[in-house]
Amino acid sequence: MHIPRKFLLMSVLLVALPLPTLFWMTFEGSGSMEGLETIPRWLSLCLFFWWPLGMLLSGSKAPAFERRSRWVRFFAGYALSIPLYFLSLFVVYPAFGASFHPLAHGIWRVYLTATPQFYLIVFAVHYLMRTRVARPALIVTAVFFVAGFFLPLWLSAQASFNWPKPTISRVAIEGARIVDAESDKIVEGKTVYIENGRITAVAGGAPDAGWTRIDASGHYLLPGLIDVHTHLQSPVEVRAGFQFGYFMRSTMSSWAPQRRAYLESGVTTVRDLGGPAKSSFRMRREIEEKQMLGPRLLTAGRLVTSPRGHPVSTIWNAGVSREGAILASDERTMIEGLDRNLADGPPDVVKFVHGTIGRAKEELSPALLARGIAWAREHRLSAVVHAETPLEFEDAIRAGATGVEHAAYLDTLPPSLVALVRENRPFIDPTFGEFETDMILRKMPQAKRDAELTRRYEVAHELARAGARIVIGTDAPLVAYGTGYHDELDHFVRACFGNADILAMATVVNAAYVGRAADLGKVAAGYRADLVLARDNPLEDLKTLRHPLWTMRDGQIVAGKVPGNK
Repeated sequence: MHIPRKFLLMSVLLVALPLPTLFWMTFEGSGSMEGLETIPRWLSLCLFFWWPLGMLLSGSKAPAFERRSRWVRFFAGYALSIPLYFLSLFVVYPAFGASFHPLAHGIWRVYLTATPQFYLIVFAVHYLMRTRVARPALIVTAVFFVAGFFLPLWLSAQASFNWPKPTISRVAIEGARIVDAESDKIVEGKTVYIENGRITAVAGGAPDAGWTRIDASGHYLLPGLIDVHTHLQSPVEVRAGFQFGYFMRSTMSSWAPQRRAYLESGVTTVRDLGGPAKSSFRMRREIEEKQMLGPRLLTAGRLVTSPRGHPVSTIWNAGVSREGAILASDERTMIEGLDRNLADGPPDVVKFVHGTIGRAKEELSPALLARGIAWAREHRLSAVVHAETPLEFEDAIRAGATGVEHAAYLDTLPPSLVALVRENRPFIDPTFGEFETDMILRKMPQAKRDAELTRRYEVAHELARAGARIVIGTDAPLVAYGTGYHDELDHFVRACFGNADILAMATVVNAAYVGRAADLGKVAAGYRADLVLARDNPLEDLKTLRHPLWTMRDGQIVAGKVPGNK
């Protein structure tokens, strides 16, 4: 058997088209060597799929096969493409550090339905290379391949999101009505003085000539909002689905669309609870050093889970799992992973995945969970636990967790859990929006979703009455970055929490949860100048926060328009 040279060249070019993008993506997340490793992995598709089909379609030296019609070859090729397709996946998946078990997941039909389109591509290319347009097609494909090396750089430049210049060191905000959510009141007649990114005074009187003055008369000033649960490094928002442009802009710009979305929504601090650790630590450093613009970033680095637990066996691919998880098969591996994460970071929080989300094969054992939380306390780090059932919540609280995530999955509160909450007063994050997304993905009817949410709202109130400190997180990208935070606030409104209570959760209580109660969450002397200016009074209507007039980070207006500078 033989393969025409033009088909060989064209197949290599087509298979290699994504390589520049894959290289830049892995370079952005893991470093250059990881990017180079994508080349032999991706090109293995030629060896196991394209070229065997090319040999069959090109014919054989056997006279009996040469006499067969083109249509016989076409259908024989498709019959051969099916096992070759599955064989290539069995080979390529492990080459990328993943596993391919379609029968175990019952989704072999999904893979099978993809075989016609892949075969038709090979078939079309084979016959295209026998026509007069073969040479122009090769040239065009080669041009696209070369352009692929520069497209990521262009996208990165287009999507860049940097601090405004020049830097203003002394700012006085005049005339604002300051929102005090803790006391449910508005403070008027004060000027907010900011030096080098920190509020130095909230006092009456006019500033002297050395201050940059911002006129906020008639509008409402409040602390920047805080999202205590997000996963910043995702190129896809689950509800919106895959969008190629968003995917490319995100991966090629250190997640600039996500960073921008938060600041434009008035969210000035986010806590990343899972993703590639090295890039998360790097992004935190570059934001702190003002090399890139974004919300104040706190990060867990690598989360702790079991070797076959969530999210490594559910939604993360092998690369993300390798960079983002500590696979705690026993105490030794867990402690070694925690020590490594501490050395690489350090992290701002330690996250443990104790729940399984119903799809993972195993959960972190209560004994390992307790030992890990003890390690976090020894290193003066807060410990956050992903849990979903009452028993998992009890395990987490009994072990001394700072907070527990995903209380929206609780439909009942056993007396034993209520007693633990009353005794320990943990932070509890419902993540209503994430729970709603899960129901949508399971195609649950609207009426059923509403009933389930109503029950979860009641549980949140029961937890609050028992002494839990309720906080607000989104678990983006399960909801939209930025705007999904306001959708979460809407859930709390529908749950009949008061506006002042919701604002306190979003600022003061959230600041305490992330360990920054001393410098975030208030408009007061000594606090960071992370502020939001709203057109209307958010104590009366939280929807005004969806479109803030401007957002300030460290004393700089970073989103929106300044009402009036002097």
